[in-house]
Formats: sequence, C-alpha cells, structure tokens
Amino acid sequence: MKNKFLIAVTLLFALAIIVACSDEFLDTPTQGAISSDVLSSSEQGVDASLIAVYNMLNGFTNTIGNTWGAAPSNYIFESAADDVHKGSEPSDNPDGYYEVSLYQWSTNLGVFRHKWGAVYEGIKRANNAINIANAYRANGGSEDFVNRVVGEATFLRAWYHFDAYRIFVNVPYYLETDTDFRKPNDQPVLPLIIADLEKAITLLPADKSAVGRVDRTVAQALLGKVKLFNKDYTGAKAEFEKVVGSGKYELAPCYNDNFTIATQNNSESLFAFQASVNDGDGNSTNSNFLERLAAPHVGTGRPSVTGCCGFNNPTQDFVNNFRVDANGLPVADWNAEKVVVGTAQTVDPRLDWTVGRTDVPYLDWGPHDITWIRGLGWAGVYSPKKNMKLASDPEGPGWTTGQLHAKNVEFLRYADVLLMLAEAEVESNGDLEEARRLVNMVRERAGNCAQGPDGGPLAVPIDDPAITWATYKVGLYPGPWTDQEAARTAVRRERRLELGTEGHRLPDLRRWGVLESVVTAYMAYEKTVVNNVNGTDVRIGALDAAGPVLPRHYAFPIPSTEIELSNGALIQNDGF
Repeated sequence: MKNKFLIAVTLLFALAIIVACSDEFLDTPTQGAISSDVLSSSEQGVDASLIAVYNMLNGFTNTIGNTWGAAPSNYIFESAADDVHKGSEPSDNPDGYYEVSLYQWSTNLGVFRHKWGAVYEGIKRANNAINIANAYRANGGSEDFVNRVVGEATFLRAWYHFDAYRIFVNVPYYLETDTDFRKPNDQPVLPLIIADLEKAITLLPADKSAVGRVDRTVAQALLGKVKLFNKDYTGAKAEFEKVVGSGKYELAPCYNDNFTIATQNNSESLFAFQASVNDGDGNSTNSNFLERLAAPHVGTGRPSVTGCCGFNNPTQDFVNNFRVDANGLPVADWNAEKVVVGTAQTVDPRLDWTVGRTDVPYLDWGPHDITWIRGLGWAGVYSPKKNMKLASDPEGPGWTTGQLHAKNVEFLRYADVLLMLAEAEVESNGDLEEARRLVNMVRERAGNCAQGPDGGPLAVPIDDPAITWATYKVGLYPGPWTDQEAARTAVRRERRLELGTEGHRLPDLRRWGVLESVVTAYMAYEKTVVNNVNGTDVRIGALDAAGPVLPRHYAFPIPSTEIELSNGALIQNDGF
C-alpha cells in the first residue's frame, strides 16, 4: 500500500486539481495537470484516485498550517472524556484544544473546523474516485477492478461520515451523484452509513488486494460497529460473528505488538492509517504528522527521543483504573487508592504499555523522566505511549524530525471486535457466558507480556524478576455470568483497559448515555490531584471551572463557518 503512494504521486497531484479535490492537498504548486478523462482511461489513473481517498485517513491536507483537530486518533476530542488531559502548559493552546477539555465549547474553535474539513475532504475524494471508476467502466474497463475500487471508495465514504458522526452527530451525507453541496443535516446519518457499508460488502473482494486496503470482512466489522452505535444489537452481533467466523483474524501474541512499527499490520489489525516516512515526501506528511503533539517533551533531566510536545497526558483516574484485586480482576472503586510506582499494589500490565510513568521503562527509550511533563502539576505526571516509535525506529525528514515516524494509527482491532461482540451479546439479552468467554480471551492475551527492563527485551513475561517497578496480574472472570448489569459493567470496563487512549472512550460514553455521570465524577476526583480541570488559565483568561457536562455535549458544535457557507442548509447542534 505504501509503495502505491509513490507510484501514483504524480496522478494524485493532478487529481487534486482536476476532479475537485482541494488544491490545498498539495505540498507545492503543481507544474502540470492531467484531465479526469485521462485518469479514467487506465487502471493506474483510477487507482491513483482511490489512493487519494486512503491518503486522507491521516487527516492532513497541508493547507492551513498544522490542523491538529484532524488527527486520525481524535486525541484532542478525547480530552473531553476521562482518559487524557489536554496536557502541555496552560498557555500552549492550539486552536481551542484547552476549551475542548474544559467543556467551554464555541462554534468558532479551530479544532472543530479542522476535523470538519478533513472528513469532508475524504468524502469528496471518495465520491471523485467512484465517478472516475464508473467512467473507466463506461470506457470498457474491467468490471472486477471497477467493482473493487467502487467498493473500497464506498467503504471509505462510510468511514469518513462515521468519523464525522462520532464528533458532530448531525452531519450532511454526500453521494457521488450530488451536485448541490449545500445539503441539510436534518436526517439520521447512521442508516445512510449502514446502506453504504452494505453496498460496499457486495462489491469488495473476500481478501485485501494489498496491505492497508479494505475487504469484505473489514466492511462487515465496521458495519457491526455502526449498528452497535445505532443500538441494533442483534444486527451488530450477526456482523461481528461473520468477522470471527472468517478465521482471518486473531489476537496478536503480545499486547504491544499492536503498537510497534516492526509488528504492525499483524493478525489483529483490520483497518489502520498506513503511516510512512522516507518515502520521497520531504516533509513526512504521510507519517504520524498530526499525532506528534502527544509525544513526550524534551525535558531537562534526560532528553526524550522526540523532543516535543507533551500534550495528551493520561489522567490519574485512567491510571487508577488498572488496579486489580488479589484475583487479578479490576477493582470496583479504582479511585479509592492512587496508583503509585514501586508500591505493593497489583496492576494490569497494559498500564505500562499505555502510560509513561516516571522511573518505569518507556519502550526502549530508558526510564520515563518526570521532566518530560510540561506544566508539571497542571498537566498531571504521565505521558501517552501507544502511538510512540521506538528509539531505534527510523525518523522522517521535515520539521522536528524526531517526532515523525511510520507508526500506524489503528482504527479497528480484532480485540475491539471481540469486545463489541461481547457487548452485543449482553445488550441483546443473548448468551452472557459467550460474552464472558470473549472478554476472557482479551484478558488472557493481556497477561502474555509486560514492558521489559531498560536495556533488556522490550517485552517480557509479566512475572519477570527484572520488573521492579510494579506487580502485574491479569485474572479471568469466573463463571457463570447470569446478571446482565454485572456483565455490562465488566464489558465496558474491559473496553477502557484494552482500548484506552486509542480514540474510543468519548464515543463509548456518549453511545452508552453515561457521559454526564462519568465525566462529572472524573472531574470531581481529578481536580484533587491536578490543576487543569479547575479552569484557571492566565493566557486565556478566566474560563469557568470545567463543566458542567450537559445533554448538549453529546455532540460537538458544527463550525460556524460551515453554517454560514451552507446558506442556512445546516442547522447548528442544540445548545450552541
């Protein structure tokens, strides 16, 4: 897939101008152009138009500066949940990131414009690719090839609309046949996404044509997820069972295999943004470009590998969540005791694959250093870990090269599928024992490995004697599960442990209808250990204290500029 980017780069540039992909996509002015007729005259041209759709998965168009709100993991929006703080320092507030975390949302924040622009650029490219593929069909092109391209582009159109839905909820849906782009957002979008995915499934091949592309099984997984959001638990269960029954996916042996460049695109990865560096792009814009704010800062004690930027700090509430009892099962009241490095507490080993804790090895960088935390005491004391490269991994050229690398951003993992299937079992009044089995599959794998010691293997058994900073244990839930509410609690807790800091938490809290209660309780606890949820900021001024969290916060506001450009077609979300 990454090689395809190089092969088709010239056609991509031409496509960006000729078939209405914004010229903002280009790094430098195009010296020549090629007509859409030429693009639709060959498989290479058609495939180039499709690659342009995949390329927008990184959220970056190189158009209006660093569009942080478009980062594929949605980490900026996740700061409105309970897993991460905005981080950095109070005065460092790119385009409204701080206001997002404080629930002080306004319609003109840059992060909202960035996200809206990125998803609709992806949708526009998807529709362009469908039209070019159909023109190639009319020119006598291979039916099988065209069907695959249309299937992939239709899947990606559904994906971008789904990403928009998870942020803004009430969004317009664009098809390749639309000519008036001032469309209203007055109809439920999930049924339209479902229709697109059902269509894509009929067109996609059984297996991926290349790493990074999608196939029928990936579309079934996303269809199940969308149906879960739509509270069609029986329908979701049927789709997830197809994915499991395909036999194509299994949990990777070690949890961290999902977050290491050498082992990415493994048996657990269904769909991910395929990052690359040193691929001929001198600015590394195909890398983890918009994720890099979350890298640990330079520090004054021991330098970090990346040297910037210190955002996206995990919360104490999240860290406490990994505390387990004598049986290795999650404790019910995790904030009854603060997790501290080097104590007799027992924790889930996924904690130290997810969170950088002071004096605990940070991948192969050496021990995490407290001076990597900017605004210490204001931003907490932890660094994110999952989307970081190893010190030994190649870096890309461009601005602050230490931050730019080829670590993929995972969108759909098999562990996510298993836990969604478990949830569908619980919510459809299905087989609670099957839900327990699925959750235990994920937990059993979590017990396979732990962060290794400085200078030693990256991954070691969880009881390795070299581990001096923690005691790890992962237990399996005993059966039988007979109580639906207890099963629901266990499944939801496992999602937080397994998928933390991957962009799932805020959408989960919203679709479960528990945003107000969970985030309000989190804020009440967290403000006792860090200052940033209190809302005092010298540069921004006297923002009110964080919250209150209200029903209107189940959707972020639509950017005011988009409302204006629509000439009244778009209706602002309630409360903004």
